[in-house]
Amino acid sequence: MTSLFRALSTALLLTSMCSAATRDHLVGVHGSTITFYVPLIVRRVDGSGICINQSCSVVATAYHLQMMLGRANLSVASAQTTKVLSLASESDANESDIPVGTGKKTLHYNITNDVSFVYTKKPVRHKSGVPLSYKFYVGQKVQVAGYYNDKFETREAHIIGSNVHLVIGQAQLNENLVLDTYVRPGTSGSAVLDERGNLLGMIILSGALKFSSGEVAVSVALPVRTIARALVKVDPVLGSVIFNDIPEEEPKPVQTYYVLYQEHDLPEDTSPIIPELSAVPSEVPNSVDKLRAKSKAASALMVNFVTKQCLVQGTQKPLCHELAIVDGRQTFRKIGKNGELRKPTGSFPRQKHGVWAQSDWTDTLAEIADNPWVFQGSVDDHYLFTFESAAEDDRCYYEEYSQGTPLFGGGHQGWKGSVVCFEQILTDKDFNVLSVFTEMRPPDSCLTQIVQTAIYYEWVKLEELKSPLLLPAMERITAKVLGQKNLWYTSVSWTDYQKFRAEHRIKF
Repeated sequence: MTSLFRALSTALLLTSMCSAATRDHLVGVHGSTITFYVPLIVRRVDGSGICINQSCSVVATAYHLQMMLGRANLSVASAQTTKVLSLASESDANESDIPVGTGKKTLHYNITNDVSFVYTKKPVRHKSGVPLSYKFYVGQKVQVAGYYNDKFETREAHIIGSNVHLVIGQAQLNENLVLDTYVRPGTSGSAVLDERGNLLGMIILSGALKFSSGEVAVSVALPVRTIARALVKVDPVLGSVIFNDIPEEEPKPVQTYYVLYQEHDLPEDTSPIIPELSAVPSEVPNSVDKLRAKSKAASALMVNFVTKQCLVQGTQKPLCHELAIVDGRQTFRKIGKNGELRKPTGSFPRQKHGVWAQSDWTDTLAEIADNPWVFQGSVDDHYLFTFESAAEDDRCYYEEYSQGTPLFGGGHQGWKGSVVCFEQILTDKDFNVLSVFTEMRPPDSCLTQIVQTAIYYEWVKLEELKSPLLLPAMERITAKVLGQKNLWYTSVSWTDYQKFRAEHRIKF
C-alpha cells in the first residue's frame, strides 16, 4: 500500500480525575461597570484566573479583562480583591489599538504585557497553585481549561506554533503559543496545560491567523515565561519565590506549518511537525519484540469499522467521507452538504492540490510489526523507538505525480520509489503505539525536498465492545517544495467510529 507517512504525536486522553484536579487550580474572574447616561447600561466582564501561588491568594488573568472595567477591579469567585497589578498599565511606546471580542471594540494597551495579577484578602477556598512547566514543543497535545459563563470547561488542542511574529491590530506579539482551537470570547485567562497538568501558558485571545493563501482559526496564549517575568517585575518578592528558576535564554522563533508564509526561508533541518524527543536510557528486556507483538495484534483488530474522515488541505473547506474498513478492504462514500452518503468507491480520490498520503491503518501497524527498531528509552511516561534508513533499505515509499497539483507542478516528471527516512514511535509503558513520526527526504530530482507526517492515536470506546480500542484520531502532513516559501500541509481527522456487524457487507 503506498504510504506517504508513518509519523505521529502523543495522544493521551485526560480522565475525569485529571479534569477535577485541573479545576482545583482555576477560578472564575468577573466584574461589572455602569455607563452613566440614558439609558443606563451594565457591562459585565467574565474570564478565568489561574492560581499562581500555593495558597491561591494571587490569581493571574488577562489584563484586557481588567482594562474593560476601567476603575473597577476584577473580582475572584468567593474572595475579596485587595489590588490588581499589571505591567500593561505603565506608559509604553508599544501601546496600540487591540481588537477585543467579536465586535468592533478596541482597547489601547501593550498586548505583550496582557497579564494581570489579582490579589485577594484571603486565599480562595479549596483552590491551590498550579504546577508550572517552561518546556513545550510544536505538535504537543494540550488541554485548554477555564470558565465560561461560570461553568468550567476543558478542550483538547495542539501547539502549532511558538514565538511566531504575530501582528494583532496595530501591535506585534512575539512571545506566544499558538493553538489549533478557537475559544469563545469570555474565556480569556484560561490555562494551557500539558498532559501532566503543568501550566504552559494563558489564553489571551482567539481569531483567524491570516497568511498568503487563506486563514485558520487559532487561539493565542502567553507562555509561562512571560507571566513569570511580569510578576517578578511588579512584585519582586513574591515573584522571585514563585518563579525562582526562569530560563535565561531568549525565546527562539519556531517555524510551524501554519506560519511558513512569512519572510523566513525553511532552514535545512526544521521539523514543523516532529518534536525533538530526548529519551532517558532504560533497561527494558525484549522491548522491540514487545513493540512488534503489540503492533501486530493491534493491526489484526483494525477491521470492520466505519468512521467519518475529514480532509482539510491548507485552508480549503473540509472534504468528508464515510470510511469503512470491512474485512481488510477500505471503502469511501463522500458525505454531501446535507449529510447524505454518495455512491461507495474503493479508493480515496487523488487530490488536485496540497499533500495527501493514502495509507491503510492496518498496513501502518503491520509495517511496524515487520520492521526493525532501536529502543532509545523513556520519554516521561512513554517509550521511544527510532530507526534511520537509506533508500536501499526499501523501507519508506514516496510517490510524486507528474501533474495535477500546484504542489508538484505541471510539466514535471513523476517519480516513485524508496527514499531516505527517519522514523520515531512513542508508545505507552504497555508498548501500545500512541504516535509515529516520519521525515522523508526524496532524491534531488524531485520537486519535494522534505515530507513530514504525524498521526495521533487515541483510545476509543465503542458501544458494541466492552474495552476501548486504540484507533487513529488525527493525521498531519507537510511538505517543503523546491522554490516555494510556503509549506504545503494537510490535516485529517477520524471521528464518529462505529463497529460493523459481522454479517454486514458493502456492495461495490
